[in-house]
Amino acid sequence: MLVFNLNERTKRKDSTICHIGILLLLFVFSFPRTLNTQTTVRFTVIGDYGWQGQADLDVSNLVKSWNPEFIITTGDNNYDYGEATTIDRNIGQYYHDFIYPYTGSYGAGATENSFFPTLGNHDWVAAGATPYLNYFTLPGNERYYDFVKGPVHFFALDSDLHEQDGNSSTSVQATWLKNKLSASTSRWKVVYFHHAPYSSGTMHASNTTLQWPFKAWGASAVLSGHEHNYERLTENDLVYFVNGSGGRSLYSFGTAISGSQIRYSSDYGAQLVTANDDTLTFKFITRTGSIIDTYSLVASHHNYSLSVQKGWNLLSLPVKVLDPRTTTLFSTVTSPAFAYNGYGYSETDSIQNGTGFWLKFNTAQSVDMNGDSLLQGTIDVVAGWNMIGTIVQPITVSSIIQEPADNVASGYFGYTSSYLAVDTLKPGIGHWVKIKQDGKLILKSPTP
Repeated sequence: MLVFNLNERTKRKDSTICHIGILLLLFVFSFPRTLNTQTTVRFTVIGDYGWQGQADLDVSNLVKSWNPEFIITTGDNNYDYGEATTIDRNIGQYYHDFIYPYTGSYGAGATENSFFPTLGNHDWVAAGATPYLNYFTLPGNERYYDFVKGPVHFFALDSDLHEQDGNSSTSVQATWLKNKLSASTSRWKVVYFHHAPYSSGTMHASNTTLQWPFKAWGASAVLSGHEHNYERLTENDLVYFVNGSGGRSLYSFGTAISGSQIRYSSDYGAQLVTANDDTLTFKFITRTGSIIDTYSLVASHHNYSLSVQKGWNLLSLPVKVLDPRTTTLFSTVTSPAFAYNGYGYSETDSIQNGTGFWLKFNTAQSVDMNGDSLLQGTIDVVAGWNMIGTIVQPITVSSIIQEPADNVASGYFGYTSSYLAVDTLKPGIGHWVKIKQDGKLILKSPTP
């Protein structure tokens, strides 16, 4: 039988800790249930794609193979003239599975809309962009709008000069964006539209009218199209993507402008984007499956709303804080913090990264944990049972590096009313693990 001994000092301090000792006796009898991880969304970006043909078909098959939750577009959805007679064969033929309501002739469509386009200049060739506006059902006024998916707030703009609310940085549309960005509480804020503010392309080049102060307004990334190629640039400490390789044709590059990082125009493709609370990762992949570019944004400051239960909670600190005192971090706690030292529990006034600790709360509640992201950590462990913490991202137990190798003698266990065997260490949660001999566990943020 597995027994954890409480030292005499701890027993005198708080007799309720004996309850934890009893719970630990049940450790081996509480079998696996998986703890939930943070919200992750996967979506696709396509641009300048709306032209019936092999390239559009290939890119759409690539996109479908990823099984994304939704698609956004950087415009020019319906070449060449934005007509009602071409829109279904240029869009619905390839992407009807994502569109709701779908009124075309290529299938049943989606049960809820997961296709969020933006207007391009070719969509505006038709008077009033009427075929586009009739074909799609979108939020807001449908020309520019916003929506939230997981940790990402999306802002779809109409960058065309036909936009009745303007396309300059002082327009009605820009004021709408500035106010929306300011009010957003999402981790990531993605702005997307058609005309590229910055581009090394030879056909259209940079559109200075669209060089709005996106960074100052709070944007995390800006995506556009119009140039039929792929480019990643950094301007004013903000990443810009030009994604116009969705299927119509391909344009070449001229001299790279300042801030240009990656340029590609040899084949068609799309972006696969993965977002969670910690990272926003963009990959541009060709229709043949070649990964041309991978770029990740990492949250430097993290704010968790950690749900705690009434009673005892096994927690950890996945961020670096200036003041690690328990009473500062957890103002509503009703007990001291208790760590495990290999022999028994010891009371601690301050919380250390990499260790697990027990805390008691009188009611179930959400507790904010704020600090700089802890993206990796090395945990010193001793022979026997250890109560460890983790880092700012969920870590699969199979990715944890053991020194020496093969030094873990058990599974990993969290606690929510009973012990739960887990295959992923969740940020903010403490975990038990048994070690064969003194060594180290090395945790690193997964490669996106």
